[in-house]
Amino acid sequence: MTKLAIADVDGTIELEFEDLKKFHGTRSICGLTVGFTVLHAAWQVLSPDKPVKRECVDIQSAFPGPGARDAFEMVTRAVSREKYTIATDVTPGPMIAEAAKGAYWFKVTMDGGSVELGLKPDVVPRDFLKLRRLLLSDDASDEEAKTFRSIQHGFSKSLLGMEPLDAVNVLSKDSVQ
Repeated sequence: MTKLAIADVDGTIELEFEDLKKFHGTRSICGLTVGFTVLHAAWQVLSPDKPVKRECVDIQSAFPGPGARDAFEMVTRAVSREKYTIATDVTPGPMIAEAAKGAYWFKVTMDGGSVELGLKPDVVPRDFLKLRRLLLSDDASDEEAKTFRSIQHGFSKSLLGMEPLDAVNVLSKDSVQ
């Protein structure tokens, strides 16, 4: 996946996934990767020809994970600008993957309109949710935790190897002309 360009007060900043890892770490690397992928897809849909203005981006997410939150914060500063909200009324389905908590649904709004995106269910590894929920409940064995970390890093690598619009479904688009 290429760099994300964001227009800030002093010019355009280009961020690579490695920059986001420096900010967040790897504890929630899948959420970090999902956030990076979602922003790429939103940019491709809403602003394919010019950098997005950082101060004009609002994000709603039905996935409350810290990795996604940190991806959105580092790129858009939506969290610190109080333009990041968690949606609790989104149901996973054939167009929106289920998450261990919530759903992988996102709405990105900017000057040019908004786009709703759902992570495609088939990109989430088979045992990912089961093992993540075991870890969240503190019922996972050391071996299950180790297996989860392996699946987690594989999931991240797989998403980074995909075109963003192949990883997400565009559920709706509202462009201001």
